[in-house]
Amino acid sequence: MNPELLMPAGSLEKLKYAYNFGADAVYVGVPLFSLRARENEMTFEDLEKGIQFARDNGKQIYVTANIFARNLKLKSFRENFKKWVDLKPDAFIMSDPGLMMIAKEVDPDVNIHLSVQSNCMNWQSVKFWQQQGATRIILSRELRLEEIKEIHERVPDIELEAFVHGSICIAYSGRCLLSHYMSYRDANQGVCDNSCRYGYNIYKADASKEEEFYLEDLRNKGQFYQIDEDENGTYIMNAKDLCVIEHLRELRDAGVCSFKVEGRTKSVYYAAMTSRIYRKAIDDMTAGKEFDRSLLLELDKIANRGYHKGFVAGNLSHHSQEYRHSTSRNYSQKFAGIVLGESEQPGYIKIEARHRLRPGEEIEVISPTGIQKAVVGKIVNDKQESVAQAGGGGLIYHLELPIKPPVNSLVSLLEKGGF
Repeated sequence: MNPELLMPAGSLEKLKYAYNFGADAVYVGVPLFSLRARENEMTFEDLEKGIQFARDNGKQIYVTANIFARNLKLKSFRENFKKWVDLKPDAFIMSDPGLMMIAKEVDPDVNIHLSVQSNCMNWQSVKFWQQQGATRIILSRELRLEEIKEIHERVPDIELEAFVHGSICIAYSGRCLLSHYMSYRDANQGVCDNSCRYGYNIYKADASKEEEFYLEDLRNKGQFYQIDEDENGTYIMNAKDLCVIEHLRELRDAGVCSFKVEGRTKSVYYAAMTSRIYRKAIDDMTAGKEFDRSLLLELDKIANRGYHKGFVAGNLSHHSQEYRHSTSRNYSQKFAGIVLGESEQPGYIKIEARHRLRPGEEIEVISPTGIQKAVVGKIVNDKQESVAQAGGGGLIYHLELPIKPPVNSLVSLLEKGGF
């Protein structure tokens, strides 16, 4: 059986793009009970539509309800879970044993995938969770390849899922208290503020005590935290992004049946591009082809903090941390818009603009079937007035182009020399 490509879907729009560009399955969060509660566009109505879209296209869809709940959420979880079960998603991604118990009480046959938040790291734990009713284990990101292989050999009758791409936490698989400590936003309740990715000034407490340093949070000047640091910089907790696209074959052979990509809060462009690239890698692997290294260049075009291979190839080093930047910057394209169709004007296409575009700039137009390059000619607005540039913000513009891309293709601006 071919490994599944499992993509994030933080909205109904992202869900459709992930599917259309190659995903076999998506995972979606539900408000209040998912670890992306703070930036979650998936309403109950959207979830219903998303599940129907998956059914219509022969795809899988998993609902994420993986918080560690406090007492006050138990009653509302039971009430909401009854409604979600009626929609019949393919599985629920969960981590809290109490919530799993409620889920089984509501529907004894419910399909539960154990969330990475549960930090399942050994075959004995896998057996335990299998006895509790889990049908799939989302493995801890900290596992090495040989450890995954042993888990599969000792517990061969359970599905194993592993993250292969995306942002990762400095804490054990996301079980982090930093955000709660600094901003009173509990990451384990779905409202992480990404404190690990922000900048901090470092101050020496006393010239005579070289070992004592303090951090000042630049979001809250005057607030100091004692910490040790060296000459490498201040973004000490900012991990580079995971990328193991070169090792999919080894992961498959070790027993992983689902390759998971992180990123429910990321853009439509990210959902589509990572789907397209990993789909190609999986299809090549299944066909027995060698890994196409040009796919690494394609991934470099997508916003990232630099890439590393996680623990798959061995233990991490300090090179896996990004000490100088808190935000994505290693990319050479910007998501510029979505193709809405041909314009009323011959030779023009209509786009919903997401970023600034000017006449004479080179773009790539990306669809599930391929990439076309073109140079932008004239630009007119929706009033058919010629303009010096197309702005962002979702406004409608008409671009003069020598190509006719399919509806819902993505327009990306090529930046010479990158960022």
